[in-house]
Amino acid sequence: MRTAPARIIARLKNRAAVILLLLAAAFAVYAPALRNGFVWDDTALVLRDPFIRSWRLIPEGFRHFLFTDATASDFYRPLQRLTYTWDYASFGFAPWGYHLSNILLHGAAAVMLFLFLEKWLASVSKAAADNPGPVEASLANETRPGRRFPLLIAAAASLIWTIHPLHSSAVTYIAGRADLLMALCGFAGLYLALCKSKRAAFASVVCFLAAMLSKESGLVVLGIGLVFLFRHRHPRWLWSACCAGALAIYAALRLSAEHQSPPLSSEKITLAAAPIVAVRALAEYAGLLVAPVRLHMERSVLPFGRGNFPETVRAARWREYQTLLGAALLIALIAWLRWAKRHEPAAFASLGCFLAAYLPISNLIPLNATVAEHWLYFPSAFLFIAAALSFTHLRLSREAGATLLLIWAAFLATRTFTRNFDWHDQRTFFERTIADGGGSPRMLMNLGGLESAQGNQRVAIGYYKSALERAPGQPFALRGLAAAYLRSGNFPEAREQLEQAVRDPFVRAEAIQDLAVLEYKESGKDRVDLLRQAAELAPGNWSIQKRYIGHLDERGDHKEAIVALKNVVEAQPWRGESWRMLGDLWSGAGMSDSARRAYSRAAALDVHDDDSRQKLNSLGS
Repeated sequence: MRTAPARIIARLKNRAAVILLLLAAAFAVYAPALRNGFVWDDTALVLRDPFIRSWRLIPEGFRHFLFTDATASDFYRPLQRLTYTWDYASFGFAPWGYHLSNILLHGAAAVMLFLFLEKWLASVSKAAADNPGPVEASLANETRPGRRFPLLIAAAASLIWTIHPLHSSAVTYIAGRADLLMALCGFAGLYLALCKSKRAAFASVVCFLAAMLSKESGLVVLGIGLVFLFRHRHPRWLWSACCAGALAIYAALRLSAEHQSPPLSSEKITLAAAPIVAVRALAEYAGLLVAPVRLHMERSVLPFGRGNFPETVRAARWREYQTLLGAALLIALIAWLRWAKRHEPAAFASLGCFLAAYLPISNLIPLNATVAEHWLYFPSAFLFIAAALSFTHLRLSREAGATLLLIWAAFLATRTFTRNFDWHDQRTFFERTIADGGGSPRMLMNLGGLESAQGNQRVAIGYYKSALERAPGQPFALRGLAAAYLRSGNFPEAREQLEQAVRDPFVRAEAIQDLAVLEYKESGKDRVDLLRQAAELAPGNWSIQKRYIGHLDERGDHKEAIVALKNVVEAQPWRGESWRMLGDLWSGAGMSDSARRAYSRAAALDVHDDDSRQKLNSLGS
């Protein structure tokens, strides 16, 4: 009589059953996310991005980097923005719809991963049987599941990848969608590269281009895909030309897009220190892959910036131990590669793909952080298949191996399910991130801003001061602290912080605007000159422009407000909110025809702008 694990194995031999299992697993472990709201960067990429408001703005979205109305970034990801356009048209600002899209994309990526792995392993087995080399000939009589059941091995690796909690920061986090899209397009491209028809091969190159337009690491997918095309297709010059063409299209789109350089990262790593940080990151990722217990955003393997000397010393001591562990893991990885090359060529190839995808995030190349959980979303798939193939070499019965896999899978699924609740809302996200070890200055500033907005100024001031202890002179923390002091009536302290913040070019315009508010609260002076100065310093900052123009209108300078707003819409004609505001100004000035044109333009730039449509109808009647 067969045991339960054996019965499960038998059922998984059906491809359709595996696909249904992967989709069901994705929905089961991420179902709680449907009740979550918008968190952290979600507010910038969804609530404040003007390019997702209308289908007409899709071409314009390809001409801009992400975070248009937020802190600038180096992220050129137009396909991510395109999916938000679909979500906004379908769900408006209902967060559950965006979370549903993330789960669907994750499930689709898992299915494409399985199809790619199953086809790849089947082709490897067939090639080994048809043209056995020295290694294949020596292993020809082995009956390991890895050789006999490529579908089963692909299913196991894909299932672990689907439910692994390390990926929750990509799936549960709406702003993490770039990883989902890049992986989906990448796995689809690799699957198509293995298909026999030339049409499928050309489609794979299109998928590689889509992966690059989803996230910058899609460049690695293009490199891996070119290797697969080389191994399975001739002439090689054709596929080299196709991939070069895809790369040229990506480069042309990226280089021609409007881009503002972001602030420099506070985690500066010298060339000499890069290998040390790299082995620490390897140890950090290894722990998260095997036992993902403490998961949080804002990870770092740097010991400094803790706020007090004893804590910094403890952190530094732990990082030294982590360096030694990372070095040992690096040696183990090299040994694994050597073993796989001799005993399991498919595992060796998988490890090669993993290393190709991992090297850009290994800290050998400077990035905006040292460690991030979602960075392993794509590379981990190759690591899991290499581990699954190597696992078959252990002297375990089929039932014992399946039992171990099920126990670990149950742990992973449970941890992923509970991880969803960490992203329920802004406060929960910030507090749990800090409590689990992600107390970076940025997290402390975010929680301080939330407390200040809710009227808890004393608590907010404490968080901002903690952020400044860890990152002295941080301009955004200075502005936040000034705002908290301003709201609590401590004007001298607010002025002191703003006078420091105004020296930083990234927040100078906002700090000058805050000084105008401070002047008004202190003495009742109308410092419209400061608001005008801020608007001149940041002509592309809609928040600053809107505040300045709104103040002009409030003080009776209607003509000046209209002129200033017309300058904004001429420079940024794609912003529906500015056209709606212009319609209000023209309507208030009795210019009905001009107001009608403005409202019509606003409605065309936002599929959910019912306010402009109502005003347009009232003017039409």
